[in-house]
Amino acid sequence: MSQDIATTSDLRTVDDIIRKNHLVPCPREKYATNPLPAPSFDSELNYDGDNLALGVESMRRHMTDEGAQIMDGLGDAGYILCGKGYLLEPSTDVEHLIREYVPSTLIIQDKREWDTNRKGFKDDKARFKNVDQMKHYPGVFRLTILKDAHQRQTYHADAAMEMGCHAWVTYYHPRIVSHLAPYVRPEHLIRTYHTVNINDVPKYRPASKRKNLALLSGASGAAYPLRTRLLASCTIGEMPNAGVLPHPGYHARGSNTPEFLRVLSRFKVAICTSSVYGYALRKIIEATACGCRVITDLPTDDVLPFIDGNLTRVPPSISPREVDALASELCESYDDATQADHASFARWYDHLLSGKRLASDIVILRRSYIF
Repeated sequence: MSQDIATTSDLRTVDDIIRKNHLVPCPREKYATNPLPAPSFDSELNYDGDNLALGVESMRRHMTDEGAQIMDGLGDAGYILCGKGYLLEPSTDVEHLIREYVPSTLIIQDKREWDTNRKGFKDDKARFKNVDQMKHYPGVFRLTILKDAHQRQTYHADAAMEMGCHAWVTYYHPRIVSHLAPYVRPEHLIRTYHTVNINDVPKYRPASKRKNLALLSGASGAAYPLRTRLLASCTIGEMPNAGVLPHPGYHARGSNTPEFLRVLSRFKVAICTSSVYGYALRKIIEATACGCRVITDLPTDDVLPFIDGNLTRVPPSISPREVDALASELCESYDDATQADHASFARWYDHLLSGKRLASDIVILRRSYIF
């Protein structure tokens, strides 16, 4: 079945994503359609200084906790975690932090996560101040995190200008990010990947203790056309080989991630769509770590290190009937030894190991930065 699907319909590529996502400037605001100019940087200044990671500690209590995991990973790699809730350095005054530590590198969480002028469940006291002073320190290598590149290009371009951003850390394919966020400089993107806390991943369950079903989960809507069609079909009983886990909604009442991992570990297959933007979403990694076989429409040339062999790619045009048949086939051919190996390989995505790789990649770009 999987081979038939792959040969009768075209699987997506990164080029397909770029071609089908045309950006239309908003007439009510300026729009960054070209890469921002690269700020100057004096690599000899503060060469041996501390490394600071400015984050939002409360993100560990958000419905999904990846924003906290990236900071914890950097903290384990030697960065000083700064911001409200962090015990070592709770200050949110960026200029004070720079003067106090004279850092070599400073990375700050995506502005939308701490900007209390935006709607959402945010703590007013966690907002960083004097961010505009960052750009006045030429010896500090300055980065921010860019997660959803398709959203609010002007807002994020202005934020990068405000801080004098040297580089961006992104979870998704750099060519897709550069297309959706044309203000970034492709040569100054660092790709990381979504992570899991390996201590939250349940012990591997053999097939005999798993449901002979595929799990479909996540939000629906225009950004997720395939998932939305599949959810609709499940609702009316057209996909008997798939079970649905309703989205819990976005909140800050405690992370749902550990429970989601426990649920995944009870299924043989997970259907993990990648959105209209072709993003390598976290659930692909989580499902693999929990021993699931993964059905996804992730672009074929966005190859996930170590675990790509666990993915069965399908085109976004696939019908619910075809997905259901594929899920049944993958459940029937589920092999414990193979899936236990894939789950073991997914340890590469542990947040602490990922933090060390990210810290190393930042050093490499800092040393080679050209403006």
